[in-house]
Amino acid sequence: MSKACITPVFQRQMEQMSNIKNLIFDNDAMGELPPLTRLLFAGLWIMVDDKGRMEDNPRKIKKVIMGFDDVSAGQVDEMLQSLHDRRFIVRYSTNGSNYIQVNNFSKYRNPQLYRRCSKIPAPEFQ
Repeated sequence: MSKACITPVFQRQMEQMSNIKNLIFDNDAMGELPPLTRLLFAGLWIMVDDKGRMEDNPRKIKKVIMGFDDVSAGQVDEMLQSLHDRRFIVRYSTNGSNYIQVNNFSKYRNPQLYRRCSKIPAPEFQ
C-alpha cells in the first residue's frame, strides 16, 4: 500500500486549522454573527501566515473560502467588516496595501508551529 502524498501547503493549512480553539466559538459576540461569517472566520486561519496576517482581498478570500457558496466578494467584504467591528480581526493599510490581522492569533496558535517571519507588516498598534 502506498502512502498518501501531502503537500507542504496542505500540511501547513491543516496545522493552522487544527489550532482553532473552541473558546473562539464559545464567544457571545461570535455567536451573534451569521453562520457564513463564522465559517469565513474559521477559513481565515488557513489563509493567514504564521503571524496571523494576510492580504485584505475580499475577492480572493471569497474564492478560497466561499468558493461553492452563493456569496459575492461584496458580501465577503461586509462579513470581514463585521469581524473587524467585533474585534476578531483588524483591517489595516500600510504603504498603500490592505491587510488583515487575526486578533489573538498567537494566543490560540500552538507555538511550536511558528516557522517563518511574516512578510506582511504588523498593524501599527502592535
